[in-house]
Order: sequence, then structure tokens, then C-alpha cells
Amino acid sequence: MKLTQEIIDQIQEAMLHTNLKGEINWKDGDDIQVQIAGTFAKDRFIVIKNKTKDPVVSAAPHPYFDYEKKVFTKDGREEYVKELKNESSTKKQV
Repeated sequence: MKLTQEIIDQIQEAMLHTNLKGEINWKDGDDIQVQIAGTFAKDRFIVIKNKTKDPVVSAAPHPYFDYEKKVFTKDGREEYVKELKNESSTKKQV
């Protein structure tokens, strides 16, 4: 299948979407990668990845979670309650 100018224009229009502030998400000159995907022989999806926005920075691992055993090593709520009590006693002394 060849991409006609009409299809290219439709893709161009779809790429002009904006974020909640009204700013265009993808800028001219962004490094993009085009891929084809599909689940069945007749399905095709055009995937356009913005490589300029890579790498995605993942969150830090949870300090109280053992990822090999898949269990929490301690309950952080106990420390949180202690912090709250310390803050409230400090405020009472002032």
C-alpha cells in the first residue's frame, strides 16, 4: 500500500494535538521512529514514537519492598505515625 498525499495530510492533522495548556505536544524537528504493528494479518497500526522524549525516567524502587520475594519488608505506616506524634508534640511545646 502506498501512502497518498491525502493519507499523509490526515496523519499531519492528527499530529497537531495539544496538551491541556493548548501547547502542541510534538515539535517540528523531534526525533521520531515509525513502526508497523498488528494482531492479525489484515490489521495494521502505524506507531509513531517520539524518541526525543526518551528515556522515560522510572520511579525509584520502594525502600521497603523486596522485589525478589515480592513482599514488603516493613510497614512504613508505623514510622509515619511516629513522625506525626513528634510533630504534634513539638508544636505543643512552642
